[in-house]
Amino acid sequence: MSRCLKRVSAVLITVALLLIQVGPAAATPAQDLENRGETNLVADALILRPLGLVVTVAAAAVWAVGVAPLVAITRPAELGQSMDYLIKRPVKYTFVDPLGYH
Repeated sequence: MSRCLKRVSAVLITVALLLIQVGPAAATPAQDLENRGETNLVADALILRPLGLVVTVAAAAVWAVGVAPLVAITRPAELGQSMDYLIKRPVKYTFVDPLGYH
């Protein structure tokens, strides 16, 4: 039993030490906020945009099958709000936004 406890403790300590290093990287100074929106063009074109297309199709299916009927029955005035979040944003990201913008 103590051997298992030692292993769990070692894993938790290792994870904690790794997470300590991530904290300073997440704290961005205010002057760097304008540079945050730049992505490598090749990564954007070859990885992120095809992934955006997959997300767009999956989100449209989820919206059409699950969300739209429920929202139409319970809150018909908010149907566009759910469509904006699940369909319009991924479509804008995939097809409208310039390469390297994200």
